[in-house]
Parts: sequence; structure tokens; C-alpha cells
Amino acid sequence: MRLRPALFLAAALGLAAPPFAEATGFGVNAHIPSDALADRMRSAGIEWARIDFLWLLVEPERDVYDWSVYDDLVDRLEQRGIRIYAGIGATPAWATTGPEFSGVPEDPDQWRELCYLAARRYAGRIDAWGPWNEPNLERFWNGSRQQYIDLILRPAIDSIRLADPSALIAAPDLAHLSSANWDDWLDDVVSTVRDRIDVVTHHVYPSNGFASEVTYDLETGGPLPISPPSVEEVLEDAGWGDRPFWLTETGVESGRWGESRQASFVANLLDTWFAPTRGHRDWVDRVFFYELADAREPAEHSFGLLDGPPELEPKLAFDAYVDFIAGAEVDDADLITPTLPRFFDPGQATSTELSFVNTGTTTWNLDESIRLAAGIDSIGWLVEVERNGDTGSVAPGATAEFKLTITAPASAAKDIGEVPILSVRLERDGYWKFGDAIHHPIQLVPGAPPVITRDPIDLVLVRGAAADLSVVAGGAAPLSFQWLRNGVPLSDGELYTGSTTATLTVRALSHEAAGYYQCRVANDIGDVASGAAAVILGLPAPRNGSGRVMPPVLQPPVSPVDSLPRLTGPPEGQSPPRPAAGDGTSNHSE
Repeated sequence: MRLRPALFLAAALGLAAPPFAEATGFGVNAHIPSDALADRMRSAGIEWARIDFLWLLVEPERDVYDWSVYDDLVDRLEQRGIRIYAGIGATPAWATTGPEFSGVPEDPDQWRELCYLAARRYAGRIDAWGPWNEPNLERFWNGSRQQYIDLILRPAIDSIRLADPSALIAAPDLAHLSSANWDDWLDDVVSTVRDRIDVVTHHVYPSNGFASEVTYDLETGGPLPISPPSVEEVLEDAGWGDRPFWLTETGVESGRWGESRQASFVANLLDTWFAPTRGHRDWVDRVFFYELADAREPAEHSFGLLDGPPELEPKLAFDAYVDFIAGAEVDDADLITPTLPRFFDPGQATSTELSFVNTGTTTWNLDESIRLAAGIDSIGWLVEVERNGDTGSVAPGATAEFKLTITAPASAAKDIGEVPILSVRLERDGYWKFGDAIHHPIQLVPGAPPVITRDPIDLVLVRGAAADLSVVAGGAAPLSFQWLRNGVPLSDGELYTGSTTATLTVRALSHEAAGYYQCRVANDIGDVASGAAAVILGLPAPRNGSGRVMPPVLQPPVSPVDSLPRLTGPPEGQSPPRPAAGDGTSNHSE
């Protein structure tokens, strides 16, 4: 969890937060929205966009990258104060022996590298990443559940954490279909990676056009032993508890049910889960309606809150969404990312200052209704919270300060079970938690883990040149080293020597060797990663009369790709929409 740039500047200068939206927590599936669609979102107060981040678009040929579509898109949304949840996936044809778009990557390191480069390029600008969409449906993922966990989810988590530690990682964005074994998938995925992701995401559509069916699927489930459980039950069984949950796809087709039914669905779902009278329904943190706009007419589907381009006329559902957001009472918060300790000696106490910016619409009363809830899900750890500052009232745009003190158990023997997780969220009235949570693994150690005392430095080299990259580290011996390029572990060979030592030699620089290098240093206590050094392929000589060397590049540019497949889609049994190129939504071909 981190503060986006505009909020950070406001907080640093003691200013009110910029007026991005009337209320936060509300999103829409926008695919790859045009300027016109982004303007519609901004004027409506919709602050979150779930976008399609297509591997096959970014890397149309192996090791050849074109970031132009997403450079423009991130600029477009950032300028309007819209936060980004990027669903990343869609296999290029060159990367799989299976179907393009859904095939299993033949070389998982290519996927690992793509995730690293994307997260690094947009660090601090894309708030959350979701590795793959609806992997329990064959049309999106042609592999098995275990292949998804081992070849997609785990590598993506490793790469994104390395490239942008403050980005949220959300998963698994499953389709809520019994035919796709959603409950087994959800239990397996969350149980496996619960200590490594920040948000659980899920998709639920009603078969009858009513919001009550979505609520039933989320919290009630079937009455018989053979009936599917509720989403809440599965999360509890998997150990997720009250950690963040986002409903990242839900919607109703106006063409099937009519505009009035679609509008009622939007209004009733929002009233049930986000109105002040929602009662105990407090665990869905964000909702992303599917979808912002229909495709260019004639549309195969009509889930859009807006008609298709070029008019983009609002439907009644869009008006219902706008009206709810404008009057919503929303608790929400952003945290200025602290440096949290990872390793503790037995009995060690460490204090950290936390600053939360009120990004909602309500005023916080820190003396009565709002407090900082913090805990560690392991025996023997003590977490204490103190409020800093004299005022107990925090208006929207203002900041609340807290001191968090963590005391480790006196001996390692008391630290039992899985990796301890520190969870921190703001809480209203002792039960309603809000804001994107800190979800931080910690470790009790009997000695000193490695400490990086000197990071590798950036290098600009000509083609064919050799160079050394070095890291200096201390800590309890013996130390081991593993160098990575773009998040992928290296081994000695034609390009490298010393890949498991403190000094890596790049034997002959080429496009294959250009990239970002980090060293992971480990001992028996733990492991840490160095900072990243950019090794750039420069030009061998000046290219103009003034003697100025032209800017180096990490990769050669490629021509824009005209076909933009839609990564997300409506429920099973309905083929994804196919808008024409340049229609202002997302272009599609499969």
C-alpha cells in the first residue's frame, strides 16, 4: 500500500487532497479506455479502472517490447486522478505451443521477465496487479490449476514484488461458475499464496438480473451439503478472514433485461454493500462493474454502463452509479508507505511511524469511532498502537499519524506455524475495516540476516563490451549470492560468469544482456535483494555534429499493434465482444 504521487505531494505540504472523485472504492472494467471514456469516468467520480494489460501486445516478438499503448494509457488515467488495477496476461503466439491468448507459456522465465519489466516501468503509477484473468475458464487459461499457481501466479508475485514492492498484488479473479470448480480453485489458490498476496479478487454475475443473487453467492451459499458454498465461507476456510476482498467483475446486460433492470441492479448492489445501512455486509472493499461501455454497434453484448462509441450516451445504470457515488459516505485511506522491518531477534521491539491520508468522504473521529487495528497471526508476538498528534478529528484530505511497536517472542520456539503476517488496517466502530491493508510477512531469526552495504551501479556500454556488476553485503556467514536479470535468475554460460558470486561478469553486452540487474543475498537466517542496476546498450559514437551521444535504449522500438484482444469478458457461454479498431474502447481479435 502506497500513496499515489498527487496525494503524497499534498500530504508533504500539508494541503488538502486533490479533488479526484466524490468517493473512493468504486471502479469499472475499462479495458483500454480512450480519452473520451477516461473523461466519462472522471466526471462520474469513478476512481478505479480495471484495465487489460496484454502480454501479446507489449511483447509481440520475443525480447522485443512496445510500451506505447500503456505509456499513453497510464498518463491518460493518472492525469485524471484515476487509479489503476491492471489485469496482466494473454500469451503471445511465440511464447506457447498452445492457443494464443490462453496457452501455457513454454518458457516461464519469459512471463517472469514481462511481469518484472511492467511493474518496474509503472512503479508507483499502477496501484495493483492481477496475474491472469479467470484462469478457471479454458478460454482464458488453457492449463491446469497447478500450472496456473506454479507457472503464472508464483513467478508474477516474485517479479512484481522485486520490481515494485509497494504495488498491491490481487488474485485469482475467478469466474464464479460451478462448472469451472470456482470453490476448489479459490480454496487452493488462497491457501497456497495467502501470505504473498494483498487482495483476493472474484467475479460474480447474476443469472436472473438481480443484485440479491450476487449477495446470496457472496455470503449465503446453498442450503444443502451438495450445494456450492458462499464466497465468504471459502475465504474463511482458506484462512483469509477479514483481509481485503474486491468484487472485480459483476454486471447485467441492458439488452437482455432492459435498462431499468440494469440500473436497479447497480443501485441495489451498491445499497446492499456500500450504503451506511449495510449492517454486517462490510467485507467487500471495492467493486468494479463490468463494463464501462458497449462495443461499437452492433454490439454482441450490452453490459456497458454507456452506449457504444462514438456517442457514449449514458444508460440509466450509469446515472444510478453517478448518483450513488455523489452521495456516498465512504471510509477510505491511503498509507504513506513506511519501511517495515522484516527480521526480528528474539525479544526485539521495533517502532514504526505510520501516516494515513483520509481519501474518503467522512471525517474520522480518532477518539471514539476510528482506530488503527493491527495484529500478527502467530503466537507470542505483541503489537501496540499509539496515536500521534493532539487532534482526534481527521477531515477528508487530512492525515492521521500512528506509532506501531512490534515486540517479537522471547524465543524462536514460541513462533510456530506458517510465516507470521503483520496485518494493519483502519477500523470503524470495532468491526468495519477499510483502506488497502498492510499485509507484511515477518520472521523471527536467531542471528543477523544479510545486509546490503553497496548496490550495483548503472552502466551504459557499447555492443560487445564486457563489464562487472558487484554487490557488497554483510551479515552472519556464510553468504550465498544469486544474480537476476529482469527478475529472472541467471546461470553461468556464454553471456555470464559469477552468477552465484558477489561479482557478476557480463561477458559481451547485447540486447539479450541489457536490462535491470539485482543480486539476492542469503544466509541461514534470511535473504535480501539489492537495488537494481540498469545495464544499457548505448551507441558506440556521437551521432550529431555537436558530439552529443544519442540516448541509449534498453530495447529497439517496434511498430504499434493494431489488434488489442480484450483480456476480460462476460460469463461463460457468451463469447467476448469484438469491437472494431479505433472505436474508443478496446479493439479485439482472436
